[in-house]
Amino acid sequence: MKKRFYILLPIYFSFFVGLGVYEITYPPFSANSVRIGNYEIQLYTMPSIPEVGKDTKIHFHFMDQDGKDIEKFRTNLKIYHSDDLLRSFPPAEYNNGKMDTNYVFEEAGNHILRVDLLDLKNAATASYAFNVTVIPAYGTIFSYLIIAGIAGATGIITAIVIFQKKLKPKNRL
Repeated sequence: MKKRFYILLPIYFSFFVGLGVYEITYPPFSANSVRIGNYEIQLYTMPSIPEVGKDTKIHFHFMDQDGKDIEKFRTNLKIYHSDDLLRSFPPAEYNNGKMDTNYVFEEAGNHILRVDLLDLKNAATASYAFNVTVIPAYGTIFSYLIIAGIAGATGIITAIVIFQKKLKPKNRL
């Protein structure tokens, strides 16, 4: 391997570090979206996969058919697990197309989040049930996997550098 290829090693390493940082900062699993009639409802959770016993931020975004935020609306939220109602948030008015709430999931498994939207401007109603999976230890496992990936990339780069130095022929003049 020539020295000019050493320039690719930091790029290789930075790819894995960047991927880990991106996955932690912008997780792909948290988004779900549905179009119902003239409305689009989006669901995001933080963390991306909720964990049992930890606080989860549930964020809803309500838009009209043109992708604009619904200015004034009323909505309620019900959370189910195994057909049992765990929590019901009473109807409340919101502005600017957004609704945020915090919730602590007490059981692992699939939870149903049923949201009902009443557009106060048009007096139209839309309802949808989102599936949210809750697992016991996602954050811990994911962190270990990221650390293992970075350590593996570091090990590969280190091995290449060490073995490359050992394989160089010594010039004796």
